[in-house]
Amino acid sequence: MLGELDVVRTCALLHDIGKLECWANRKPWSEHAFYTYKLVKDCLGEEIAAHAMRHHAAASYPDEYKPKNDIERIICLADNIASGADRPEKPVSGSFIPSPPIELTHVLSKDYVRRRLDSADLAYLSRKIVKELGNLQEAFAEDSRTVCNKLFSILENSDLRFVPADTRKPRNDVSLWDHLKLTAAFATCIYLGSGWKGDNPANYRFALLSGDADRISSFINESLRLPDLNARSRLIQDATAVAYRSLCNSLGPECVLFVGGGSFLALAPPNLADAALKDAKSGFESATDGRVSITVSHVVFSGDEFQKDFGRIWEACQHQMRLAKSRRMIIPKVAIDEGVEVCDVCGKEPWVREDELKTMAVDAAPRRERLGEFCWLLREKGKGVWLNDLKDESNFVACIRADGDDIGKVLAGKVFREEGKASTPSRVSTLSDTIHRICEVEFREIVEHFGGKCVFAGGDDLLAFVPGRAALEASRAIAAKFSEMMAGKCTMSAGVSIFHYRLPVYVGVEYAGVLLSRAKQEGKNRAAYAVIGGSGVTGSELEKVKSRSWSDLDTILRIVESMRRSDIASTQLRRIARIAALNPVRGEALIEHLMGKEVIDWKEGEKLLSYLASGLLSEAFLFYNLFRGD
Repeated sequence: MLGELDVVRTCALLHDIGKLECWANRKPWSEHAFYTYKLVKDCLGEEIAAHAMRHHAAASYPDEYKPKNDIERIICLADNIASGADRPEKPVSGSFIPSPPIELTHVLSKDYVRRRLDSADLAYLSRKIVKELGNLQEAFAEDSRTVCNKLFSILENSDLRFVPADTRKPRNDVSLWDHLKLTAAFATCIYLGSGWKGDNPANYRFALLSGDADRISSFINESLRLPDLNARSRLIQDATAVAYRSLCNSLGPECVLFVGGGSFLALAPPNLADAALKDAKSGFESATDGRVSITVSHVVFSGDEFQKDFGRIWEACQHQMRLAKSRRMIIPKVAIDEGVEVCDVCGKEPWVREDELKTMAVDAAPRRERLGEFCWLLREKGKGVWLNDLKDESNFVACIRADGDDIGKVLAGKVFREEGKASTPSRVSTLSDTIHRICEVEFREIVEHFGGKCVFAGGDDLLAFVPGRAALEASRAIAAKFSEMMAGKCTMSAGVSIFHYRLPVYVGVEYAGVLLSRAKQEGKNRAAYAVIGGSGVTGSELEKVKSRSWSDLDTILRIVESMRRSDIASTQLRRIARIAALNPVRGEALIEHLMGKEVIDWKEGEKLLSYLASGLLSEAFLFYNLFRGD
């Protein structure tokens, strides 16, 4: 039976692999089944190739391509459910022939092209996959599970994610990899659930599993030290990986639709849902030594509901998660005998070690920081990253906290409906994967480019530190990249605290969180930022901080750069900015006066007047003055 399951998984993963060569050779739409047979036969033999080929039952396909046994019928049904209501089997008219170059568009837009591939690109990718797979027939007969997982890994790391599953617009927005993976997920669930029960999707039920770690921010921010923040974030990542491996063992890697940042989303047959969630929860919490809990839940819907409106199912899944969160038991602190001195970081266990490099002031008597075993081990793992390494020449660092705006509504299908698209499983899965990759890859690259350190990037959240001088540019680049990769349909808000590197880390983290909330409250798609002096910032001072739109921030950055390149003396700029802040009319008169006396060049003066008209001149001068380096 195990071998048969792996046959189902393998054939589902490869059922459309022939599209690459079919499209490269400009053959009719239905001939991809033959090219699938051809490729799979060389890799896994005649029997597996025949199963993978026979996955279409529509009248437009010849009889040799139609399912003839339960394995093939399961893959055919899974293919239909994965494709969803927006991608019918039947061609629009006649024998459709793709004409390269073909385009992969964005799931949130009909016009945004993610990748174009000509015939040579398609043929090269097909040959590359064939070479990487090699001849696996004997190995599959000996250990089908290992070979199937190897095949999954090869396809997952290939460029199939940049090839559309369908060349017809507007259905060319889901990658071939996402479609293959999701088809395999539904096929696995059908096989592990009730088995074949006819070709009506309504006869089948599937569970959508979700997990979300509790109070991640509280755990990560429990410490005041950057090495601890780094190690705690890494621990969440490691624990998430443990939960992922558990789901892979229980269900198969194809069934995990999303994983990252303490969260996961997976597909399962209802009869295995509770056991899979129990194992994933146990693995996650064990990996965090019980310091971080994870809430798990699931919803069950029929196959036709998955096919027609996956966004509604995802929304129901999130609602169920919120209910489960409201009922969860908070992990209690470890009971400690009265009089025992506890860890300075967590306060949950007796201290056992002193950090010789860190001193704390307790009752006006400085002493070394005391750590429990758990917190000591985390600090040792996180060492090597210090605020001192991130400060710029002005001795300032910046904490950036960013979060996508209304992502829940997007995943629930709001933008799909606006674009006239169905909220199909493939589209939601593709979008989830896109968001995850933005955080895990793009954001980390941006932060590193600006000389910073990404502490946490998961889901659509980011916590990072950069040199103070780079604070505004880095946060702007992060928001711009998010919008670009979401086809301009989703925005991001950010809170940026700029503070002296000798201040405790928690000061920057907490203020950045408050500023992020301010940006969200004042309309989203904005940034709120503040410079924190040596004595910190009071609540009343933070109340005066106003968020700025990203376009305003662009203007501020242009003004700062212009000031850096200008020949105008900094003393004159200071004088103009100070007067303009009090009275813009007097500021304008001063600029014109200095232009008339030729103290300021005429073109430079005109620039200053335009900056003054923007209302952002004084604000820009604050950043110019803080980081001008003289």
